[in-house]
Amino acid sequence: MGMPLAFGLFGRLALDQVAYRKVAAAVDASGRFAANFTDRGINSYLWNGPLAFADEADRAATTQRLKTKHAAVHGVGKGEFDGERYSALDPKLWKWVGATSLNVFYAGYIAVYGENFTDEQREVVWRTVGAVADVGIPSSAADVPATVAEMQAYYDEVAATELADNPFLQWAADQFAAPPVPTLFGPQWLHQIVAPVWKLAVPALARPARICAESATHPKMQELLNSSWNPAKQAEFSCYKAGIKAARRWLPKWAVLEPMAYNRYRYEQLRAFHTRHELESFAPRAS
Repeated sequence: MGMPLAFGLFGRLALDQVAYRKVAAAVDASGRFAANFTDRGINSYLWNGPLAFADEADRAATTQRLKTKHAAVHGVGKGEFDGERYSALDPKLWKWVGATSLNVFYAGYIAVYGENFTDEQREVVWRTVGAVADVGIPSSAADVPATVAEMQAYYDEVAATELADNPFLQWAADQFAAPPVPTLFGPQWLHQIVAPVWKLAVPALARPARICAESATHPKMQELLNSSWNPAKQAEFSCYKAGIKAARRWLPKWAVLEPMAYNRYRYEQLRAFHTRHELESFAPRAS
C-alpha cells in the first residue's frame, strides 16, 4: 500500500472504473484528466498516504475530506455522455470505485506474491488492504465486498451488467501508453527541459506498467481493451515480478516506501524498541 512503484505498475487496473459508463461520464465532465492525465494520477495516489498511514485523527479527517469533495461531483454528462446522469455519492458508484481502487493493490500484490497462496492467505491480503484504506459512506449498498469470494462475484456481476466500451475508456487507455510530463512539482522551465527526454523515454517506461496490469486484468476488461495474455507476456511479467521482489527485499525502505508509509514504518520500529526495553515491573526487586 505504501509503494508508489506498486501503484504505478498496476495503476492501469483503475481503467476498470471508467468502463462503468456513469463513472466515465463523471470523470470526463470534470476535465481534470484531460488537463494533465499524469498529474491526475499522482493526485489519486497522494490520497493514499493520509488515508492509509496517518494517525487515526488525520485518517478520519482525510476520509471526511474525500467524501466532501466527492459530494460536488454530480450532474449530467456532456458530449459522448450527453444525458447520462451521475453522482459520485451514488452508493452503487461509490462501491465500484472503492472496490476497484482497493483491487489495484490487492491484485498487484497477489500477482507478484500470491501464486501459491491459500484461500486464507488471499483473504488476509484483501482484509488488510480494506482495513488500511477504509473509506465508506453511510449506506450498506456502498460497502466494498468483505471477502475475496464476494469481491470476485461482485466484479463478475458488474462486468456482465455494467461494463462496456466508451470513448473515455479508450482515451484513458491511450494515455497510459504515453502519459504527459507531470507538472505538479517543480517550475515550468524544468518541465520544458524534461519534456523531450520524457517523450522519448515514456513509451518504454510505460511498457512494464501495461504488462503488470494485464497480468491481473479481468477477462471483460481484456475484451474491452482488445488485449490478450500469452506465454511471451507471461515471461516478460516474470522478469518484472523478479525485479519488484528484489527491490522490496534489497533496497532500503526509504527508497521504496512513500514518505508517510516510511514514517509509519519507522514509528512501528521505534515503538517496538521502546517496548522491548521497558521494565518488566515497577515493583521492588525481590531480594
